[in-house]
Formats: sequence, structure tokens, C-alpha cells
Amino acid sequence: MIKYIALFFSVWVLAISCRKGDLPEEHYFGKVNVTIMNLPNTPKVMMYFDGKQLDTILTTALGSRFVLQAGQQGKLAAFDAISHEFLADTLITIAPNAVQQFKFAYSPEFGLKGFVSAGGSSTVPKDSFDVRLFNNLSKAFYPKEVYDLSFIYLDPISGEILESDVTVKGWGRKQLSPVMRFKGVASDGSVYTYAAKLRDPATGEIVLQPDGSEFFVFTGSDLGGKSKITTIFDDNNGAISQNEIDL
Repeated sequence: MIKYIALFFSVWVLAISCRKGDLPEEHYFGKVNVTIMNLPNTPKVMMYFDGKQLDTILTTALGSRFVLQAGQQGKLAAFDAISHEFLADTLITIAPNAVQQFKFAYSPEFGLKGFVSAGGSSTVPKDSFDVRLFNNLSKAFYPKEVYDLSFIYLDPISGEILESDVTVKGWGRKQLSPVMRFKGVASDGSVYTYAAKLRDPATGEIVLQPDGSEFFVFTGSDLGGKSKITTIFDDNNGAISQNEIDL
């Protein structure tokens, strides 16, 4: 009888201790969600954590979700799934009962490979936008390998077209410009419109499009707080157009 009482007492003490304290972290799991940006011709990307292979990133809007033991610290790493080339990594700690969101960009065409903000624009002020311009102009109409860029914008409140202080030097074919930040939204909520002028790097003269246009518009109506990559290209007549992607 004494043995049974002792056993009951031991079980009771264990139950009380479990209720009073949290389970150790190794009994918990965390989730890592990785989405991949919809960039042109993006190869498959294989993810690893702490040197262990996970899986490729699904190209759906939800991406891929990986369940990992909590409390671990290690590198979340991305590799080209075909060539096995290392692309980028980031050091993370797996938090218990939480989902960490990551977004990955990989485009050999754009020269991009790396993690970007999961929100896409969390560091950009709500009245501004960041943009990089990708030079995809044809040699037929724009034969120089490098151009300079200057910018103008339409003030939505005054209606004036003004010169921007921002310039880009040495904008090469099949290359991205540096990141540029512009004011995107006016105090009344209306949106600015931006255009660029191609300039000859040797003379500074404006390079006209075949129809005589001095500039091309590269922004749309959704700018506030955004970060974008905008491809600049020309059609069969040499007229310059744009295609933008939100990061």
C-alpha cells in the first residue's frame, strides 16, 4: 500500500511541475515560409536549413512552408536546384509556434539573387517609392551599350512638369540601375507621374525616340510605399514602354 501511495505522489508532483513550467523548446516547432518573386525565367530554387536540404520553393503565391524544430539557429540558404550554385543565405532562429516569412528573388537576366523584405516595401515611406530600371532596349534603335538617364515628373497638385535632381550615369544594356527613391504620393493622396530621358553619355544630349519623343513614362498609379523593378524596352517601331514588378 505504501508503494502505491509513493507512486501516486510521484505522478502528482510530476503533473504539477509540468503545469507550472513551460515545456522545453525542443518540444515545440516553428514554421518558415518562403515565396519566390515572379521574375522572368527564374530557375528552380532549392532551400536548405543548417546544411540540411528542405525542398524547392513552389512558384505559387503561398510559396513553400517548412516545419522545423524550435530553438535552432542556423542559415536558411538558397541554391539553384539545377546547377547547385549557392545563391544567398540568412541567419535565423526558429521561433516556437510562429511563422517566419521570407521572400526570395532570383533572376540571372536581372542579375538578382537574394532575400528581399517579405512585405516588399516595409522600409519605403508610404509617400515614396523605390525603383530600379532594367535596360532591355534593342540595339536596332538604341545602339549604344551605355546611356545616361535624367528624370522629370508631373506634380499632381500644381500640374507642373518639373526636373528631378536624380540622375543615372552609365546605364548599361541588360543591366539594372541603382535603387532610386522618388516622392510617390502628394499630401492630398494624388499620385506623381515620372518619366525618364535617355542621354548620350559623351555629349549629354537627349536621345530621341523614332517618333521624336524626348521622354518615356515609367510609373503607374500604385506607388506609395512600393519597391519596384521596371523593365524598359522598345517595340518594333522603337517606341519605349515599361513593365513593372513589385518586390
